[in-house]
Amino acid sequence: MKKNNIVVFLFLILLAATGCKKSLLDVRNENDPDFKSVLSNGSDVETLTSSLFNTIYDGEHSYSGCSMMLATAADHVSCSWGNAGMRDMSYEPRNNAWNNSSAYSNKGFTKYTFDKMYATINTASQIMKALSNGVVVDNPAKIKAFAKYAQGVAYGNLALIYDRAFITDENVTVPGELASAVDYKQVATAAIGYLNEAITQSANTFTIPASWLGTAADLTNADFKALCNTMAARILAYTPRNKAELATVNWAQVKTYADAGITFDFNVMNDNYVKWYDEAGDYLVYNGWGISDTYTINMMDPTLPQHWDDSPSFPYPAASVSPIDQRLNTDFEYVAAQWLNPARGYYHFSPYRNKRYDAMYVNATGAKPEVMKAENDMLRAEARAYTADVAGAAAIINLSTRKTRGNMADVAAVLADVVKAIHHERFVEMYTTGIGLQFFEMRKLDLLQKGTPLHLPLPAGTLETLNAPLPFYTFGTVAKADGTGTSNGGWR
Repeated sequence: MKKNNIVVFLFLILLAATGCKKSLLDVRNENDPDFKSVLSNGSDVETLTSSLFNTIYDGEHSYSGCSMMLATAADHVSCSWGNAGMRDMSYEPRNNAWNNSSAYSNKGFTKYTFDKMYATINTASQIMKALSNGVVVDNPAKIKAFAKYAQGVAYGNLALIYDRAFITDENVTVPGELASAVDYKQVATAAIGYLNEAITQSANTFTIPASWLGTAADLTNADFKALCNTMAARILAYTPRNKAELATVNWAQVKTYADAGITFDFNVMNDNYVKWYDEAGDYLVYNGWGISDTYTINMMDPTLPQHWDDSPSFPYPAASVSPIDQRLNTDFEYVAAQWLNPARGYYHFSPYRNKRYDAMYVNATGAKPEVMKAENDMLRAEARAYTADVAGAAAIINLSTRKTRGNMADVAAVLADVVKAIHHERFVEMYTTGIGLQFFEMRKLDLLQKGTPLHLPLPAGTLETLNAPLPFYTFGTVAKADGTGTSNGGWR
């Protein structure tokens, strides 16, 4: 009974997310012997394939997802508003566990991202099964590569954000009990496997249409292969939940992937809310909403406070006059008065907001980075730093945006300095790119404030479907800081 419940549950996610043709609505589940009737021609297959990344992107960047709460939990962006779980994940001290109750008003934010990833996985699995059942498409390698890329990125997001997930694809039966879920490490391994398949398929000649990825131009198979490599590198590098796990990463493999990664910014062209819109990123920088956390601002000018004390008498910082990172002048704007509610904690206050993408957000039209070349550069540097090539890491950093945009001093070939410089770039240059990047960075360095969840539990709605026992499990609070589910470290 439980197995049937989750099959129906995951399939309903698929239908809701893809808006498929009526023929798809007749399918009971992906194990139905009449599966051939689902996708009977190449046109259906290609249409569904074209929608895969858009579903991922929506799960990552919609207001309804968990991107915004991860940003505030990481002390990257500050916001005291109760929307999207932002306040709940940024209390100080961190004594509010994530409320994983069916009655919680913000319960849908973790489920939205979770469901969108499975909508993608299920659609990609149906596409792969259709191909194996003989449906003819113009370029099978292109379809397979993109479907495997989508499975890899979706499972990568699940591994990075949640403590566990269910592995299912065209060859694996959907498990039906909570005990069948596997931990994030196994999910990450599965994600890498799918991306490896995409990389293999990308040895063939094809072109990925711009509309499939939201890019300004089509991607060659070589460019797409590079993107797959970058995605694999970032999953390996960002999965660790603490410093101990950071030390066990296969950094030689990260180096191999990152060195074969992108040499261009993977920008998604926002289109005035039609199909591509980084809604979460908009709220995280919009006047009256998100403000740049003082932790971030202090990196660019160490004379400014790293933390705004929870006191009405805390002195209001003056605008910076001599930042060590010139991006404080180009990418950020001084805020002379606060819009956040002091009753919810002065520690939310900050004297700067990010303005880098203001022009794009006027009509939500134009390029917004999803994965920057700078991110891949830092993955290349990080892999070298942790494989005894600190000088090589420093050389990459000193040719990066740290210099070209920040006009910062060269970093020395010292491991601690290199790690700090990479951390800096992820907070400043990669501001609100991707989903959870700064959260993952703080997590693996043991810098999330004590009591912060290190990952999210399976959503309450999913646990209900599985008939999991009450109360549903969760993470967070200083009292439960164990370093594996809840941070026991912290930068302060």
